[in-house]
Amino acid sequence: MSTRRSIAVSVRSRSRAVAVCLALAFGGWFTGFAATLGVELHTLALGYDAAAILQIGSSVAFNVVGAAGLALTYLIVRRNGFDLEFALSFLRIRKPTVWDLAWIVFGLVGAFVVLTSYHAFIELVDPFGTGGEGETHSSIEENREYPVLFLVAIPIAIFLTGPGEELLYRGVIQSRLGESFPTAVAVVVASFVFAIVHLPVYMGDDFGAVLVSLGTVGMLGLYFGVLYELSNSLFVPALIHGLYNATVYLSNYLTYA
Repeated sequence: MSTRRSIAVSVRSRSRAVAVCLALAFGGWFTGFAATLGVELHTLALGYDAAAILQIGSSVAFNVVGAAGLALTYLIVRRNGFDLEFALSFLRIRKPTVWDLAWIVFGLVGAFVVLTSYHAFIELVDPFGTGGEGETHSSIEENREYPVLFLVAIPIAIFLTGPGEELLYRGVIQSRLGESFPTAVAVVVASFVFAIVHLPVYMGDDFGAVLVSLGTVGMLGLYFGVLYELSNSLFVPALIHGLYNATVYLSNYLTYA
């Protein structure tokens, strides 16, 4: 094969990988949004307007149907059926070990160290003229009016949000990118996509503050991606992601309750 043809094949392969991953990322968001809207409308139609019920139903719809559902659909379509052995290998799902538990403990602490360092740098440099301040996640703003919802959100974060998002963004998207790009590139691109799809929940009047918040999500995505590669286990970033969110919710509950 000539050098020119080899380059052309490589470009097509990588372009296809990026296109597939973007479709999965945004498809997961839109699928989750549609499922969430459906659950909320049905819940209200049945007369259950309690905020806690809506939050549980919405979280199940968004994370199970949107993120995890689309990830599993991709695996099924790719293999023309559900191939358990392939899925476990591709996603890097295996029985947790003592070392995985160590990864989780130190990894959770590391997540807060990374984000504290990021915000300290942003506050010092202030590239967007916001004083280092970012936008608050829309669900956190809403829950501050009813702090008990933060307690409802804690188990959801651990058992649904962390596993669901990591299954799609690290397990499927990062792994798929890793088939066509060097590992470092796959980690960076996956974290960038992870940040971009969070734009709707951080959208505000100050675009600089929005960029600060997207940077926060991107840094977390980058951190989870590195942990995924180093530990070679989806279990590690999934649980750290969930525990990180749960810790944030607990902090907000203690502050606003």
